[in-house]
Amino acid sequence: MAQTVTQEGAPQDPAAADSDLPSAEGIRLIERQVETALAEHPDVLDAAVVFRGGTLEDAPPELCVRCGMDGRYPGLELDADSGVCSLCTMYDEHREEIHGYFGDVDAFTARVRERAAAAGSDYDCLLLFSGGKDSTYVLHQLVRLGLRVMTFTFDNGFISRTALENVETITKALGIEHVTSTRADQNRIFVQSLKEHKSVCNGCFRSLLDLANQLAYERGIPSIVTGLSRGQIIDERLLWFYRQGDFDAERIEEQLAVGRQIYHRVGDQIGSGSDQAVDEVEVVDYYRYSDVTKDDIRALLAETSQLWSAPKDTGFCSSNCMINDVGVYVHKLERGFHNYESPTRWEVRLGHLARAEADAELRTPVNIHRVKSMLARIGYTDPGTREALGNRLAAYFVVREGATAGESELRAAAAAWLPEFLHPEHWVQLAEIPRSRGVVTRRELPDPLDGAGKRLQLSAHGSAARATAADGDGTAPVTAAQYALLESGRTGARALLLDLDDRPELVDVRRAVLAVVLHHEALRSRFARREADGQWRRGMAAAASAVPVAAIDLTRRPEQDEPALLRALGRRLRERLDPAAGTLAQVVLVERGDRPARLLLVVHELAADTASWRVLLEDLASALAQVRADTPVTLPPTAPAPELSSGDGTGADEGAAADGHTVLPAAEGPPARLDGTTLSVADSRALTDAPGGTALAVAAALQEALGAAFGGTALTLTVTDHTATAGRPERLIGAATAPRTVTLPAGAAGEARPAVALTHLGDAAASVPEGSVFRAAGVPGLSLEAAPTGGHHPLEVVLHERDGALTVDWWSADPLSRELAASGTPQQVANWLTSHAQNIQEHTP
Repeated sequence: MAQTVTQEGAPQDPAAADSDLPSAEGIRLIERQVETALAEHPDVLDAAVVFRGGTLEDAPPELCVRCGMDGRYPGLELDADSGVCSLCTMYDEHREEIHGYFGDVDAFTARVRERAAAAGSDYDCLLLFSGGKDSTYVLHQLVRLGLRVMTFTFDNGFISRTALENVETITKALGIEHVTSTRADQNRIFVQSLKEHKSVCNGCFRSLLDLANQLAYERGIPSIVTGLSRGQIIDERLLWFYRQGDFDAERIEEQLAVGRQIYHRVGDQIGSGSDQAVDEVEVVDYYRYSDVTKDDIRALLAETSQLWSAPKDTGFCSSNCMINDVGVYVHKLERGFHNYESPTRWEVRLGHLARAEADAELRTPVNIHRVKSMLARIGYTDPGTREALGNRLAAYFVVREGATAGESELRAAAAAWLPEFLHPEHWVQLAEIPRSRGVVTRRELPDPLDGAGKRLQLSAHGSAARATAADGDGTAPVTAAQYALLESGRTGARALLLDLDDRPELVDVRRAVLAVVLHHEALRSRFARREADGQWRRGMAAAASAVPVAAIDLTRRPEQDEPALLRALGRRLRERLDPAAGTLAQVVLVERGDRPARLLLVVHELAADTASWRVLLEDLASALAQVRADTPVTLPPTAPAPELSSGDGTGADEGAAADGHTVLPAAEGPPARLDGTTLSVADSRALTDAPGGTALAVAAALQEALGAAFGGTALTLTVTDHTATAGRPERLIGAATAPRTVTLPAGAAGEARPAVALTHLGDAAASVPEGSVFRAAGVPGLSLEAAPTGGHHPLEVVLHERDGALTVDWWSADPLSRELAASGTPQQVANWLTSHAQNIQEHTP
């Protein structure tokens, strides 16, 4: 095949050379047609459409003069004067820190031997052995180091026959125990990987690690060894941290361990021991500890030529697999650049590969005929055809001020205006389209699939490593509401039961919950007092511990048993919450046979107040829909949590009794529910319109009734009103509803310790977004409200709404509970509220 030669003798865009790639003029026409359609929408202020994988430039691409990296690579910048790319510059500036992540072979040997000794294992490690050059080199080195090795090969259906023969020959000659496994559904996983990452490697590597983890766990082998190159290690695992300015090897390693746990826990489970396997088996990259070059690898293989043969029946960028070329082809067309561009150029920077050899690997064309045959075999639409043009279109849009149109509405509009093959797959909302003299500056447009394609990707538009406003110790101040909760000792949690439209798979629910947890730091927070100053601080917990999603099967249980079973389940889930460890949420998929499934959600008050639930449920519904559609999960940005300001949440808790203030007997045990009264819908709505709202109306009723029963003309309360959301930032998640100290009547003399904690929780069920896959479950006889736990108040009064009606619950302990019951105080408060509400209705026009 003829090649068009550009800078440094590199052929241009060969991966797509034989595809049905439109000409530059055709690309312009496609983009303008879609842009014109979007501009017709009244909410769209500006729009730009980019055809990914094509080029409008007549000139050849600019290349880094040092590593040869393509200047069109997302996020890459070429210095105008030197021609050196930004990654080479970063490497120069942080060379010592980058190399500090890597170790030596002695450290590797000690690591795997120590783990094997501690586990009492018959083997030191399980090597992922493909029969290609890199893993074959590793096997020889492990044997030379005297390690006890077992090998594992995953046959994905497209492995080189020569590579498999290498596996059999070498393991037999070295006396190595070996296992080869397959997956019957691997083609489905390839398709899913191509949809999500535009690469086959991600799905293949996931299957490989899932199966290897299970095998290692069953055989008691504590370490899995990979043959990933240093370039792959940097690109796949470290580069995200480097772009955030984090080069700390220890901190990065901790987060990678978290990422690996998440990566497997939300994937397709192979066996019942998968979770234990992730916890007990460690993945170790051999080349992290060996600074060997490609020439060194080839030299050793030449010494053992009688055992190893270079596979010829492979993709060009692989020494063991044919379907690798499918990933190269799809990635080039649908993302616009070679999926091996970054790791291969890192090998050049590290001195492991000559630039000319890297150019040859990346610019040599794939076998288009063979690629198309493999695409048909696995069932993925060829992106080089006219029917798949929409898969390669990214639509960037800006909405007018005050407009509400979003991605879903614009997708629907595009579907009405454009032929199906021109519906953009990728949509990105921006504050402004970058332009220079009216022309879109394409380089400044964000990559709509940023982060996709990384095998151990930590981010789902969020990250296990991210933390807001963190100090040097990695912690941040708590919010005023969190401070009050922590100081009071309360450990409450809200629970909500949702009906689903159908019966989703557990793995889909896990992936959706993971996306939400990674997106919202509040769900991954952990809390502790800092030893240095005794201040409450908020840190980030391992996301794996923050994503506990389980399933319970009630298929065989009578429906009338469900309320009792769900109440017991709610209690157990609350008991599992641990703010110190960062376990702030629990989710259970309730399977019910042919009946629609349910979701039971329990979230700690430290992580979400009532106003937060609407955002959480919106995001969970959106994430679940995207997961089930096999599309990358994209969620709207969140608002930063407010920090603690001086005095917030402290109230007058340290005050003593003051003359004229009502004083209640101290509790002598855990609180119990004394009584509960429910007001009518009409009365409840009337109280909402009262001055100060429902919470202050109830506070006034309490001041009058408790004063009559226990003496005193004034009452001090700690009021937490979750329905008061004025001034609250949109999409704020966390405990942001701070308590305030209220003394009634206003202007009463003296200060007193609050005698009553009054909490208005509102209606969490009303937070369920309309039109979503969720509905608040109405189960007769089921209440998931829990008793207030902890706290320093003799009496706690909790208000909550359901279907417009207000319920007032009283929680206390003896002797106060006996005295309240004897005096009929709860009923007196209910009567006062009813009378007050009716008076409001009578005087409301």
